[in-house]
Amino acid sequence: MNYYGTEKQQRLQRQCDEAQAMIAATPGLVQAGRFFSVDDFDRIDWVFVEDRLARDGVFGFRMMPTTRIEEIREKLGPSYRLDLWSVFSADRDTAIAACTSILEADLPDGLTRVDMIDDPEDEAIRLIQFCMAENGIAPFSGAMLLGKVVPAVTVAFADTDGRIVATAHANMAFNAHSKYQGTAWVGLITVAAQQRRCGLGRSINALAIMAAFEGLGANAIVEFVHSDNTASRRMIESCGLRFDPALVCGLAVPVVDARFTT
Repeated sequence: MNYYGTEKQQRLQRQCDEAQAMIAATPGLVQAGRFFSVDDFDRIDWVFVEDRLARDGVFGFRMMPTTRIEEIREKLGPSYRLDLWSVFSADRDTAIAACTSILEADLPDGLTRVDMIDDPEDEAIRLIQFCMAENGIAPFSGAMLLGKVVPAVTVAFADTDGRIVATAHANMAFNAHSKYQGTAWVGLITVAAQQRRCGLGRSINALAIMAAFEGLGANAIVEFVHSDNTASRRMIESCGLRFDPALVCGLAVPVVDARFTT
């Protein structure tokens, strides 16, 4: 199957895939892969936000000025809360310099990079989706992971038994109307529990960043990190990204729901 996860996760993946033509043509919208999202809510009728929240129970606000967060919360009202992630960014030269150094080191013994064919139904894609879901990351569709929705690349490492132990993704989610056109988003960083604390997250993240520049033609990158995730922040900073205090990524969800994983 192209879609993977819970029934709700699969429905949201399908919606995003099928809505790509509309997302690409609409100023203010951005392809987030798992829910509808905006990178400029001033260009979107707020009724659209309310409608998607009522249908999906989640709505994203990417690259939002920190000065507008309370305004968004007021618009959402008491039924929804806005969970926030910090924005980290880097230009091409800075990130490549940091990531080149990281990728010069050898992988731990027994690990190899996964070669994938251009097929959303490929077993390697399913194993990557499984690895994400097993480690608490809501996955993208196979088509999204392979760049069939927006330009994108997915990278992964496997052990000697063929099990996916680390994966990451980069895509060009911002449309032609966005001031962030040309910026790649890197995320879905996943490392299996038995492989943590050995620098594998840094390596897979660096590999995805390099693919964003070399394969997707990005001129800058962004990543989103929750404020309480110190380990991920250190990993991202080691790849050359720096915290941007002027911007934030937010997800609106019902107040009774758990935090969505980005």
